[in-house]
Amino acid sequence: DTKLVEANMLDSIVLTLKCAVKHTIGDKVAPMQVTAYQLNKLLTPAKGDTLFTNISPDKYCDFKTLLGEKVFSSSNLSYPSSQSADTVTVTIPISRDGMSTKQWAINFYDYYVSKGGFISEEDIHKYLPGLYITHTYGGGAIVRINSTIVSLYHKSYVYNAYGEIAVVDGKKKKVNAITPILVSSSETESVNHMSVKWNQTISSMVAAGKPVITTPLGYQTHIILPINDIITKFNAATSSQGVIGLINSVTLSVPILRESKNNYNIMPPPYLVLMRADANAVNSDNKIAHTTPNIFFYNRMLPDNKNTFFATYSAKTHSYEFGNIQAYISTILKYNPNLGASNKYKGDSHMILVPVDVLYDSSNIMKSAFPYLMAPCFAQIDTKNIKIKFIYSTKTY
Repeated sequence: DTKLVEANMLDSIVLTLKCAVKHTIGDKVAPMQVTAYQLNKLLTPAKGDTLFTNISPDKYCDFKTLLGEKVFSSSNLSYPSSQSADTVTVTIPISRDGMSTKQWAINFYDYYVSKGGFISEEDIHKYLPGLYITHTYGGGAIVRINSTIVSLYHKSYVYNAYGEIAVVDGKKKKVNAITPILVSSSETESVNHMSVKWNQTISSMVAAGKPVITTPLGYQTHIILPINDIITKFNAATSSQGVIGLINSVTLSVPILRESKNNYNIMPPPYLVLMRADANAVNSDNKIAHTTPNIFFYNRMLPDNKNTFFATYSAKTHSYEFGNIQAYISTILKYNPNLGASNKYKGDSHMILVPVDVLYDSSNIMKSAFPYLMAPCFAQIDTKNIKIKFIYSTKTY
């Protein structure tokens, strides 16, 4: 409201980051420096463009255009008690083009006024295409940022009960005010740029053939299901004349090795999706969906309980319970993807376990599944104790 805010009432432009304390992994009191740079172009100029975590900031960001930086820790012990115990708020005054933060605030105000008091999406893209925010000091923790807001700090007049600017002792009454001008939301294009270098202990385990799962951007475990044994057993039981069979259930439980508690309380991934390791191992005309992690995530697919299956980690049993995967076996039997070669179910036996995160709607129905990137996770699969229970029934006529 430019009637209540004049140019000389502008104070600064401030970047605000809200950190989720409970989701910090590592040393919460370790000092870190967060730095904000300006993007020189939009992340996705064309609608429908896809952004991945290996995106190169160099293509979008001018590292000479430093907007601001701040040293902070993700512990709320050093912040006022008025702050939420679950959140640390980091405020960073920002500026550019040799201006002070106050000069930049006035510059934005003038831009706003020049547009008639209304800034379109295209206008804000021209003025500030976006931000690249990274850490430039400290490596003691991984912090989850819940929200990112760029705000205008200023004074403001206030209206009285008659809709007029309030006057006290002959002076227009002023109050401190904050106006958000750029808010991270589902409508704002954003992407996490991620790269990982694993500890030598983890790399050595993988090199030794130990089945480990890590996130983010980590290792996926490859397991082999006894598809051939199951189908051979079922075919043998129903091969006699007059005998028909029905597969009642095939349940799968994947346990992990229980290690001693680690220094950073790194837990197993909360959810896994089971899918074929090689989607091209089956023919395209056998009605069995071709799915790889890239296909699954790119097409926003959900576990269908036919070709892909979902499990939640149970801290009580230290395992992932995939429930009944009977539909997977029945589909293979029905469409015979290996053309009768019952001893060649390699393409259907080799599976991978992929860490995911999920969202549910208000009816508790899964609406999306995506790569798990929220925090470091680790688990070593106890392959010797994976359990498959195959139950079938037969009837002779």
